[in-house]
Amino acid sequence: MKNKTTIGLLAAVLTAALALPAAGAVVKKTKSEIAFKGFGRLTSVQTEWVTQTHRRSDMTNDFKGKGLLGGLAGKAMLRSGDMGEIVDLPAMTMTAIDHKRKEYTVSPIEPLDMEEVSAAARPGAPGGAEDSDIKITRNEFTVNDTGRTSIINGFETRQYVILWVMDWENVKTGEKGGTRLETESWNTPVSGALAEAQAVEAAFFEAQLKALGLDADKLQQDILGSSWLDMFQALSMKPQPGAQRDVTRFEKEMAKIQGYPVLIDGRYFDTSPKPEVRPQEEERGVGGMLGGLAKKALKKKAPAEEEEDEPSLSYRIELLELKPADLGPQDFQVPAGYKKKG
Repeated sequence: MKNKTTIGLLAAVLTAALALPAAGAVVKKTKSEIAFKGFGRLTSVQTEWVTQTHRRSDMTNDFKGKGLLGGLAGKAMLRSGDMGEIVDLPAMTMTAIDHKRKEYTVSPIEPLDMEEVSAAARPGAPGGAEDSDIKITRNEFTVNDTGRTSIINGFETRQYVILWVMDWENVKTGEKGGTRLETESWNTPVSGALAEAQAVEAAFFEAQLKALGLDADKLQQDILGSSWLDMFQALSMKPQPGAQRDVTRFEKEMAKIQGYPVLIDGRYFDTSPKPEVRPQEEERGVGGMLGGLAKKALKKKAPAEEEEDEPSLSYRIELLELKPADLGPQDFQVPAGYKKKG
């Protein structure tokens, strides 16, 4: 995708489309941890300042790489340090800030080509459901209101357990595999100051949807419709061709979840056989000397207990603070003395 803000927007779009706009501003603080099996762990503490038209965020990232590939990623993609971002919807710009180097870059916000996104995921498209040898043999999605309660970061919360299990079989080779996503969501009731803050946050993301060319009103009416599933499949790093999309059941299960998420704790397991990668593909994927190093690292096998028990991906996202605030134009400026790049 051309637009650099797409992934961040899609991660927050469900919250955005389910709330109504409101005037004012909000400050939100969160902490997140993401662990990649055999690769490393990324910890991030983030503060956001949000109005209906602007969002500024400052974050401190700490990546602990594991093994050769993790070390390389820590120097390239997942650098530790203090970063920032300013989204200005009236100006249609996004500013990326490096606080350590005291530098920033400005890039335009470009509308998405929704026809291209939908076409990529539509059955019959190359790699789509009709072209796939993959048959989904199990596709279960459930939400369980456990009734458990706990006070987390000062919020009274209730626990919901979300489980998504999918098994598949290659009808030509007989190869089988599957994925399992386990998530605990601890939610707090939305009222008072929290309701006001949530509405401001939602108003900004609704405006960002419109800036990207998405119909926010239509999404509020059909938040989990097939068009959204098409979009997520097209953007997925690992699409599941042939998956049966039971939208009605998905909506029904999600409707059990009430309140605003304070803690989300998830684990993703992938039992799919690992594909064999040809040496020339490895070299082409990362290039030159790095490709050779990556090839050696990939050949190393992890301990048996790690292979069986450790999830492929785990994540933990905590809400530390969410409250209304009094913000002005000065709160959405690059710090004085920073140098513009490009």
